[in-house]
Amino acid sequence: MASIKVTGRAPELARLRTTIERARVGRTTTVLVRGEPRIGKSTVLEAVAALAGEAGFQVAAAGARGGPDRPFAAAGQILGRLLATSSAVTAADGPPSPELLWKLTELVRAKSRHVPVAICLDDISHLDPWSLRWVLALSGSVFPTPLVIAVSEDDVSPVHGSSPRAELAASAEHIRLTGLPPAAVIEFAANRCGVTLGEESAAVCHELTGGNPGLLLALLSERAGTVLTAETVRATSGSAVLLGSERWLADLGEPALELARAVAVLGADAEITWAAELARLTVQDALCAIDELVDRCLLANRTPLTFRHPLLATMVVGAIPVGTRTALHLRAAEILRDGHFGMTGVARQLVAAGPLGLDWAVRPMRIAARQLAREGRAEDAARHLRGVLRERLRPRVRSAVRRELAELDAFVDPDLTVRQLEAARQEADDPEIATDYAVALAALLTECGRPVDAVAVLDDTAERLGPAPSAQSWRLRLHKAYVCLGGPAFLSGAADRLDDLVAERPRGQGALKELAGLRAAEAVHAGADRAAAVRHSRQALAGGGGGQARCFWHGCVTLIRADELTEAWAHCGRVRLADGARPGRWDHVTAELLRAMVCRVRGDLAGVAGALAPMADVLRSAAFASHVRAAPAVSLLAEARALMGDTDAALALLGDCGLDRELPWRQDTWAVLSARAVVWECVGELPRAVEDHLAAGRLLAECQVGNPSVAPWRSRAARLLAAAGETGRAARLADAELDEARRWGTPRAIGIAEHAVAMAESGARRIDLLATAAGTLARSPARLELAAARCDLGTALAEAGRLHEACIEFDAALSTAESCGARPLARRIAIARQEIRPADIRESVHPNLPELTPQELKILCLARDGHTNRAIAGKLFVTVRTVEFHLSGAYRKLGISGRQQLAQLLPETVVNTTAATTAPTTAPTTAATTTAAAMTATAMTAVAPLPQRAGG
Repeated sequence: MASIKVTGRAPELARLRTTIERARVGRTTTVLVRGEPRIGKSTVLEAVAALAGEAGFQVAAAGARGGPDRPFAAAGQILGRLLATSSAVTAADGPPSPELLWKLTELVRAKSRHVPVAICLDDISHLDPWSLRWVLALSGSVFPTPLVIAVSEDDVSPVHGSSPRAELAASAEHIRLTGLPPAAVIEFAANRCGVTLGEESAAVCHELTGGNPGLLLALLSERAGTVLTAETVRATSGSAVLLGSERWLADLGEPALELARAVAVLGADAEITWAAELARLTVQDALCAIDELVDRCLLANRTPLTFRHPLLATMVVGAIPVGTRTALHLRAAEILRDGHFGMTGVARQLVAAGPLGLDWAVRPMRIAARQLAREGRAEDAARHLRGVLRERLRPRVRSAVRRELAELDAFVDPDLTVRQLEAARQEADDPEIATDYAVALAALLTECGRPVDAVAVLDDTAERLGPAPSAQSWRLRLHKAYVCLGGPAFLSGAADRLDDLVAERPRGQGALKELAGLRAAEAVHAGADRAAAVRHSRQALAGGGGGQARCFWHGCVTLIRADELTEAWAHCGRVRLADGARPGRWDHVTAELLRAMVCRVRGDLAGVAGALAPMADVLRSAAFASHVRAAPAVSLLAEARALMGDTDAALALLGDCGLDRELPWRQDTWAVLSARAVVWECVGELPRAVEDHLAAGRLLAECQVGNPSVAPWRSRAARLLAAAGETGRAARLADAELDEARRWGTPRAIGIAEHAVAMAESGARRIDLLATAAGTLARSPARLELAAARCDLGTALAEAGRLHEACIEFDAALSTAESCGARPLARRIAIARQEIRPADIRESVHPNLPELTPQELKILCLARDGHTNRAIAGKLFVTVRTVEFHLSGAYRKLGISGRQQLAQLLPETVVNTTAATTAPTTAPTTAATTTAAAMTATAMTAVAPLPQRAGG
């Protein structure tokens, strides 16, 4: 029996073996194999015959075909094969009667006196009535030797009342077949179809067919000798008429066939009333047709109406003649439109119908495309837009649709999209259309880090338009100014002066919006008039119109720089993706990046990770492709993770995207350097952090950006330099930033600069300046910077002996740092707070800590705080091998396996007390050492929001 194998039917075969073994002891056994059409019932009956033959049974099998005009037809076939004589067949051809029924039953009994018998009949729903009575008589009789009767029946033929079939079903042991599991689909495809499937493609096959072997054959039989991906399987399922549809649709009544077509055409929109109207049936007739389709295993027994397996819908649609199918899709679109069912459903039907020259069809397809893109279904959105382009369109509408499609295509293949937009620009004869294409192409080139090429496109288009002033030439000059705004220094002189553009602005809301976005960005660059910057940003974000992407970016960034965070957050919701959806356009990524920037300003590190982490895979690949939004987004995510204590993940993210090495000049390089410097601080590589901050400052200065709200690089570098003892240099940087911050006027920028100025001072002067900085930051949204400033203030107060005031500052700083999710900063604040707390309320320590050497304890504390082995070695001026040696010894003494357990065994509030206990010969903790530690902590945590590109 071990040689009998049917793919995916191991449980059923096991039951059949048990049944046959039970029959061998003398009991007559009837087995009824049920399942939907083509589920593999015949194959299982063949397995029954093989198992019975191996067990010593004489097997007779036949197809159950017959009718009233051929009584005992199936019985005659079975007896002929069982007795191996033609007399049995001749005897079954006599007139039907109870006597003949008894005679044929006795023939089986006589045969069973010599050998056990197994009878297999396939599809008893087609069995002639007298043969069915004969099978029922056999199943209820007692025979000298074992008798096994195995029959099959489709689920499409329900049994009712007290008919012979019902009696046979009641006395039989049922084996109900369901679809093959996904793992068995792989084996079935290889063995039966010669197709190689992976786990993902097998899952798609299972989704389409429910594991039905007949449907799998229809799907895969034409692809023998190939390796199919999930995408290929889906394409195969809808690419052509599939084999086998006639088996499912045969013998359907006309109403049921029309309703099946209607449900297949409507798809997910197949409510009963819509389907009935499309099939031109009354609701009552439709209900009867639904019951028939459910009984035939075509429809699932639920509403909304849906096919039992998606591939069945494809089969039904494929079997409809193309003209009829187009008419059905068009009528379905009209029904859904008139019923106000929703633009997405209407548009799906219009796309399926193809171009029909209908004026009303364009609007729903464009609306649906935008909705699908918002839901993360970029491919479906692109298909709808391509459907629009197949219609007869006015040139301006066609241009707008092609640019919408380019936004989707640019997310997947920006180089191809550049070529397509350039071809469209060259083909355009209308000046306005050519300008639209040029602006879209220049924006894409700028986003891909090619500002010089963007300027060339705009200049070439302006030359084609001629020297005469026009709204189009003004718009080209405006967007050239946009490109030069964040470009290299040699481009800055190529753009028109802002005052000239303002003076020559044409009328129209679109021109006002585009100009307002540029003026907002210029105001942020200058950093002198915050109120004007906010006013311009609100004009750029108001209503609709041209230049939407640039206006949106510069407007929202300006609001963030101006600390108008609630307003910026609300605007981000305009293009935000639906929850759980994957981005399909760069404005979706832009919206999440802006939300992350708002969270970073507020000190909500978990919010930063929540906005950007779901897009990490997309951002990684885009960072390599040099998109100007991707690299800043990756570096901002790395910064947040480092500040949360996950430095290993932050370093890995930068390394994966190639951002941990020397970077070429690009519009986004300064933003990456600024965020990367924070990561270096958090891992203890302070010289590299200072170098990156100063490099970011040089790039911003080249772009004539001095506003510290863009990137407070001076104050960040100043705090690090002050901690390293270079107070003179630190003071010069901090004083320069404070002047710029006061010009801009936001409490966040001023408070961050005041904090840096204070760290370059000492004594009472430092305390006064830190108190001023903390008060200023308390009026700002920058909670993380406030926590760092109060930590430094507490340290300075402790150094001056004002312990009670220091405790108050430490407690407030600790609460704020914990609410921000800045675990390393919170640990350092807790350590500083513990040092000045009375000894009798200090927490107890791990009993094995006294066994640690002072060096082991130092290394453990640094490892617990998230420092890598290399960073620890640099801090303690030892080799990496020495660090690994001490860690191994300490782990052994504490009975742990790695640094993940250190947070529990080394509470941050007892570290310095423990150090004093375990190392009595070391110098006692002093205010000076506390100050140095707190200064380092501040340098590693007090940072400002990550800007994304110069001027906004």
